[in-house]
Amino acid sequence: MSPFAIEAAPAGDVHAPAGTDRVREFRWVLQKFLSDLPGVFDVAVVSADGLLLARSTSVQSSAPALVAPIASGLAALAGAASELHGSGPVSRTVLEMQHGVLAVVTVSDGSLLAVAAHAGTDRAVLGYEMTRLVRRVGHVLTPELRSTLRDHAAVAD
Repeated sequence: MSPFAIEAAPAGDVHAPAGTDRVREFRWVLQKFLSDLPGVFDVAVVSADGLLLARSTSVQSSAPALVAPIASGLAALAGAASELHGSGPVSRTVLEMQHGVLAVVTVSDGSLLAVAAHAGTDRAVLGYEMTRLVRRVGHVLTPELRSTLRDHAAVAD
């Protein structure tokens, strides 16, 4: 059974480099989230130190490298605001814009799940589905998988 506790991703090439199947499966989970949730057009997982680990998008971004620092910066600002006011841990950061929304949720290991959606997207459904995704895949973001995702992201650049 898949460690992601959802249906299995398509099988990979047996001659692929080590970790490729896990990376492919993780990216498939993100793509499935993107395609199953109306209004969502960009999903990214960013490491605790601000590096892009994996991304699925339905649009060509002119600056894909900016997803990670934006998500990381939003999370850092939200954390600072929480500390300033003694409000406890931040559960979700939502940036609402005229034509869209960017929501960032912390994964248990400190990584971030960042999701961009159109302005008309139901925020409650978006938040619920993001929390579900983090609960389903957060435990598999082991140091080994994060390292493999970083390696694969570096090759893709």
